[in-house]
Formats: sequence, structure tokens, C-alpha cells
Amino acid sequence: MLPSGSRLVCIRCGYSRETGRRVGRFVVKSFRIEDERLLNFMEKLIYRERKAEIEDVGSDSVIGVVSSISGEVITISTNFNNFVEGDTVALIRDGNVKPIGVVIIEGKDITLNLFREVYLNVGDRVEICRGEVLIGYDLQLDLIKRIRNGTLSPKESKAVDVVFKDIEMPDINKIHLSDVKDICGGFNLDKFQIDAVKSILGLRDGEILLIVGPPGTGKTRVIAKAAYELARRGEKVLIASHTNRAVDNAIELLPLDISLRIGRPEKILPHVLKYLLSYKAKMFLGKRFREIESEIERIKKYLRYARDLLRDYRRYGRYDKVKDLLYKYKIDFYEKRLRELYDKRNKLLMDESVKIVRNAKIIASTLIKSQLPPFSDVEFDTVLIDECSQASITLALLGMIKANKWVLIGDHRQLMPIFKTLRRKDRDRILSELSIFVRLKNKYDERVIWLRKHYRSHPYIIGFSSKYIYEEKIIPSEKCWEKKLKINSPPPPDALFLDRDYPIIFIHINGFETTSDGSKYNEAEVKVVLRILKLIKKYLKNTSIGVITPYRAQRNKIKEMINLTDIEIGTVDSFQGREKDIIIFSITATGNLKFVANPNRLNVAFTRARKKLIVVGNLNSMNKEKILKDFINYVRAKRGIYDWENQEWVSQA
Repeated sequence: MLPSGSRLVCIRCGYSRETGRRVGRFVVKSFRIEDERLLNFMEKLIYRERKAEIEDVGSDSVIGVVSSISGEVITISTNFNNFVEGDTVALIRDGNVKPIGVVIIEGKDITLNLFREVYLNVGDRVEICRGEVLIGYDLQLDLIKRIRNGTLSPKESKAVDVVFKDIEMPDINKIHLSDVKDICGGFNLDKFQIDAVKSILGLRDGEILLIVGPPGTGKTRVIAKAAYELARRGEKVLIASHTNRAVDNAIELLPLDISLRIGRPEKILPHVLKYLLSYKAKMFLGKRFREIESEIERIKKYLRYARDLLRDYRRYGRYDKVKDLLYKYKIDFYEKRLRELYDKRNKLLMDESVKIVRNAKIIASTLIKSQLPPFSDVEFDTVLIDECSQASITLALLGMIKANKWVLIGDHRQLMPIFKTLRRKDRDRILSELSIFVRLKNKYDERVIWLRKHYRSHPYIIGFSSKYIYEEKIIPSEKCWEKKLKINSPPPPDALFLDRDYPIIFIHINGFETTSDGSKYNEAEVKVVLRILKLIKKYLKNTSIGVITPYRAQRNKIKEMINLTDIEIGTVDSFQGREKDIIIFSITATGNLKFVANPNRLNVAFTRARKKLIVVGNLNSMNKEKILKDFINYVRAKRGIYDWENQEWVSQA
């Protein structure tokens, strides 16, 4: 029961209904009333997401046989190369799907580092599937349970308290930075980036810092520089994110000898593979490891030959007891030898991996993998979490509870966390409440640092977001004026819209939306996008291109029509953190445009382009939403409205 005089506060924003001001909140059993409700809501939501994920992963299951078990390492032989290093593998048994371990050696024979008991024996037949998303849900549910039960460690409790309690934070402490060059030494950091790095270096145990990094303001450079300087001071640093690309972007700038990447090779950029744990372990083990691998392959080849020979021998009736026993003896002998080699190889790899993890100054991984072997028990001094606006509260906490100091880098004006089972009606409102970055930015506004100088896009492209999204808080670098397409001016008559002096344009096409399976597509826009791409390919060389749309159905239609492997096609939600020379954005919708007109989604769509932003849509529909009307007025002021049917620029009238 609340004491007399207590005030109830809005669950969503934390403001008093009476005064409209942010107020301190009454704590019941260490949690505010709304926090307990939030945990309950998140728990139910994660259970729903997990159930939906099980329905998806079950269709990709593989049958295998347990070949070797040694301590926390198990090898499973399969007939398919379905799993790669870094995959989380789940065991399907009696209708239940439980993640059991992480792949440390890939191939038809996969070797797992287990993180739970599996109660299997050599020779057991098993059904397995990928389970990284599932283990992510399990880790979050377990964290919620431990928060409720009060079984967190002191270190974990500090991170949880910062999120759920009103912790008094001192003024931001800043440490002098003698070397202001970026980590690669190519240029000096700007004053906003320097201020952010100095603030990160000045963090004390139990303190949090939030860095707002709008598109193209160099947040990756800040992360790399701060991590390097912290490592030089003797700290162990974790760089984490919910996406692999954000992690790769930071780690690739850091020295190889002190940095380590944990993850799946197929999800990692090719030039980052040398940072990978298994790559380093195999390199350090060298000849010993290669010899064992070679012997394993020789024995497996012999066993296949011997089993085929014995099967044929029995099939055609040439049965001889002595020969039969001899073949069986040889097969048993080599199977035993194979298990011994697996055990020896796995032990070598694990011992070397533990050593590498222990000695690494900077480790980079996704938030989920930060809680999995081989460094589930590794603790850090500082964690830097990128793309935090898209990380939910409990997902981000998986990384935060591993460190004493926390740096959250994100942008409250970009996309929020993604949950497939939320109803579209409530999605945008609820997601902002579940974002760790939005929550903590509102809570610790005195601990927020902004990056303000933009380097990615032509000023006309970033100009709209600067004015209508960020209230003129970001400004383009002078060098941004040089970001133009390399095409003769004026361009050919059939491609006037490629004029290099029109970096941002709206192409009017008289198309209309069609609804399909809860999504939308627009046939007229698909045809126009296809024609635009052909003209770009005809007149421009060495130019990166991305095609984005808010709708899955439109993305799929475009992919069906376009067979060009060097062009990325995706939804807006999949493109956050990406950039291309040219972005073609297909609005698609012509009826209800509320989903398209979400300011955060539009901001992401409009800020992916470096040199040319081409927006395709029906001009007659743009007045339905204010932000789209503002965009049309902005583009019209830049003389960038183009009529596709008449192949001409629209006058200012």
C-alpha cells in the first residue's frame, strides 16, 4: 500500500499527471510500480516472441549423431553443412526446443561448446536447429526472473538499478585527451567527438553516459577511439550491439593484437574475419591443429570406405565370420581413435580460446553472444553499446550487467526495437517505451552528449532531417558539398533525374497501392524503380545503390523483378546503420500513409544516401501526412520534383 501523499506517475513517460513535470517516484520492493508492470509486460512479450520463433526454426531442423562428448564440448555428425562457427544450436526433443551450445568448429561434423547439460551419449540420434534468437529470449527471461528473485550479483545489480531506480548521478567528468586524432590517424576528431571521448574516459564506476549519434556524425569513430584509449589505461572493454554490422564497424578500426571478435563468420564482414576468435586460435595453434584436423579427415574417409565395403559384403551374401569380425574390429578401432582425436582437438582449441579471451583488451560481440561461451564469465570495466535505440531494455541489460561503467550510443529519432508479435495499432507508441536508449535519455538527461557534425551526405540530403527531425542540432561538414554523382552535366535526356546538381528528388508516378497478406505493394512504382536502376547502371560506374521501402510485399516484388547481386534491396527497418551512394526509396502507400510517415522510419530512409536520394511516390497522396507534406515542400524548394510520365521537372507553381 502506498503511503499517504504519494503520486501515481504515467507508466510511459514518467511525468506527473497533475503537474506535467518529471518527478521522483515511490519505490516498492526496489521497483517503481510502473517498473514492475513493465517487467511483466516484457516477460509476456518475450514469451510470445519465443513461441513465434519456435514455429520458424523447427522447419530448418537437421538430424545428426553424437560422435564425441568431452566435458563441456560435444561433436555431432550430420549430413549437411547447415551450421557455421558462432551459431547457437538448439536441441529439439519431445516437441521442446532448447538452445544447448555454440558452434566452435563447423562442417558436417560440428563441435559445440555447451552452456547447459544435455544428457546425451555417444551414438545418440539428435534433431538440432539454429537457436540464437531463442537463447536471446531465454537469457532475457532468466534475467527478469533473477531481478524479481533478488539473485543478481552486486555487479549486475548496479546495472539493473541504473535502469529501474532513480540513481543520483554527478556532473559528467571529462579527462584530458592528448591525442585527438582518430584511431587510424587519418584526421582529427571534431570538437563534439572529442567531448564525447573525454566524457567516456572520465566515467567512474556506477556511472552511465548516453551519446546521441545522428546519422553520419562519426559515432563509430568515437567508439573505436574511446575503446582504444580505455584499453591503453589498462581497462577491459566490451563493444556490443544487437547487430553484427555495428560491431564490425567499430572493431575493424582497432589494432588486431589487442582486439577480438566473437561471432559467426558468415555474419561478419570479410576483412574482419582476422579478428575472429577461432581464426586467432587456429593461427596460434598452427601445425599441431592442422595435423590433428588432417588425421581426422583421413580416418573419416577410411571409415566411410570400410562401412560401405562391409555393407556391400553383407548385401551380396558373401558372409564369412572371420572377415566380418575383422571389418567390425577395424571400424570399432578407428571410431575410438576418431573420438580421441576429436577430444584432443577440442581441448586444444578450448584452452587456446580461453587464453585469447583472457588476454584480449577489447572484445566485440552482439549483446546475446556476450552472455555465451567462451566469455560468458568474463567481466569488463566498461561496455559501449551501439545502435541502442533498437535495443530493448532487457536485451541491452545483457551487456550492461557485465561491466561497471556503461556507455549507450544511439539515436532516439531512428528505429525502435523490433517485436513481431506486437499489434501494429500500438507498435510505434509501445516500442519507444521499450527502447533502453529512449528510457535512459529521458531519465538521465544531464548525462547526454550530442554528436552534431554530419559527414555522410550532401547538405541537401541531410538538410531535411536536420530541420524537421533534429531541430537544426546537426550541421553538415563543408566537405559534404563535394558529395555528388560523377555524371556529365546535364545528363542524357532519358535520365534527367540523375542530374548531379539535384542531390534530393521526388519522382511522381501515378501509381496506387495494393494490399497483400497484411503488407502493401505498388506495381507502378516497382516498374519505375526497375527502369531507374537500369539507367543508373547504364550511365554510372562504381556507384553503390540501395533500394528501400517500408513494406515487405513491395521489397519482395522488387526483388522478383531485379536480378542484380550488387544492389541491396530491403525494408527501411533492415537498413539502419547502412549507407549507399544512391538510395531509391519507394513510398508504396497511397491510401493510409501513417506507417510510412512515422518520423523515425522516414529519418532512417532519408539519411542512408551519400550523393543522391531518389524518393518514388504518388505526389497526390503526400498531403495526407504533415511530415510528408513538409518533405515535398522541402524538395520543391530545391527544384527537385520530377514527373516520370512526362520526363520533366515540375515547375515551382
